[in-house]
Amino acid sequence: MYIMDNITTEMSSTFKEELIKRVKDVVRPKEGACGICHAVAEEICHAGGRIVACEQPGGILAKIFDDQGNVIGEGFGVVWSPAVLAAELDAGLIPEDVAEGLRREGINTQEDIDLVADLYGYGRVLTPAAMALVTVQRMGGRTLIKREGLGVVATFLDKEGNVIAKSPPAYCPTCAVTIGAARTPSLAEKIKEALQNAENTGKKKYEMGIENRYEVKGGHVRVTMAQGDKILAKRVLGCCMAYGTAKAEIVAGLVPKASAELFRNYCNLCPFKHCWMEKSMGATGNVILHRLSELGTEIEITAEGGIVARIPGPEGEEIQGRGTLCSLSALTNMLLRGDAQKILKPSASKKWEER
Repeated sequence: MYIMDNITTEMSSTFKEELIKRVKDVVRPKEGACGICHAVAEEICHAGGRIVACEQPGGILAKIFDDQGNVIGEGFGVVWSPAVLAAELDAGLIPEDVAEGLRREGINTQEDIDLVADLYGYGRVLTPAAMALVTVQRMGGRTLIKREGLGVVATFLDKEGNVIAKSPPAYCPTCAVTIGAARTPSLAEKIKEALQNAENTGKKKYEMGIENRYEVKGGHVRVTMAQGDKILAKRVLGCCMAYGTAKAEIVAGLVPKASAELFRNYCNLCPFKHCWMEKSMGATGNVILHRLSELGTEIEITAEGGIVARIPGPEGEEIQGRGTLCSLSALTNMLLRGDAQKILKPSASKKWEER
């Protein structure tokens, strides 16, 4: 038994060593926590490893397996993707200089995990985030997002433009909005009360013992949803882990019809699926958000049958993009449907005349 344990450890070690070498070439800080998470996940899958996540009452538990089926990393988060990122960090796959920033600006603290779980539980953040956005808007206020370090910060403003609350840097805009709301008693109480008797798909999956399995390749994600040996949804294609999981839940018949129709309608309109660019939606959206934050552009987000991101354009016009789960998809949608020159304001070529 001792000899077999040594052999297993050695195989896991070799897998990790080779994986760490490849990860160094794909981690790009400009792509933010979400882009980094998906890039590392793609290398794990390419090397023959596996990524799974399961709903729990307090959030999401994610595990990373090597090519021999050994667990090399575990992580817990408010939703699937930051839980996977936490597992990647636990496995020691990300270069330490980047990992240090991700521990501050990518994964969730236990305090925030507990606060978000108290809102709704079982790893559901989209509904609380949408409710927070609607509540702030009805108060006459606005919600702004920006990149900070490797994460995203959400700021709630009242009708006079005063700050109601500000989230810590989080994995993505939806996480930031939900954590910001969970930290704000006036918003948290309204959300908890409204969701008290609401159907919770995450709870249903937990009670059924469902496992989410991820395959990441070429910038896109395929999600298989399994209940023991029974496959409820097989290799459902999505532009990121979160969207792929939501689509797999629809295929498995776990999501209310109205929500399923909303996702289908958006997917039919979205141009991103026709130009994957070998990047996840989160990586692309983060690059756009990084540039807009560099420019000091004010980015407002609202929930209007999906997530809408708005920025001011030239001569008082407004430029907007529409997403579903996340403002990163809304920003990508904005760029693909709009005028990139107006949105990103390219700098002049400094040495053009000299040449």
